[in-house]
Amino acid sequence: PPDHPDLGISYNNIGIAHHCLGHYDLALDHYNRSLKIKLKSLPSQHRSIASTCKNMGLVYEDNVELEQALIYMKKAQTIYEVALQLNHPDVAKIKNDVKRVEDKLKI
Repeated sequence: PPDHPDLGISYNNIGIAHHCLGHYDLALDHYNRSLKIKLKSLPSQHRSIASTCKNMGLVYEDNVELEQALIYMKKAQTIYEVALQLNHPDVAKIKNDVKRVEDKLKI
C-alpha cells in the first residue's frame, strides 16, 4: 500500500544515502515523502517520525539553513522525549544536536 510505514522507512533510507552523497535537495525530497507517509500511518509521537525529523534537521544544518535545522531538530526532540525514556541515547544525541545548532546561530 502507498501509505505503509515500511515505505516511509525506505524513503528515509534513500534520503540518508543522498545526504551522505551531498545531494541535499534529493535527501530532503525523500525525507519529506517519508515524513508524509509516517504521519499518515503511525502515531504522531512515534520515534520513527522523530528519526526522519532529525535527519531533515541534519541536512538543513549541513546546507547552512540553521533556522530550519533547529525547527526539525526540536520537533524530533519533543517526540523522542515523549516516546523514549529520558536516559535513552537518542534523547541525549538530539539534545546535543539542538545545542550545536543553537551555538552556530549565536556566532
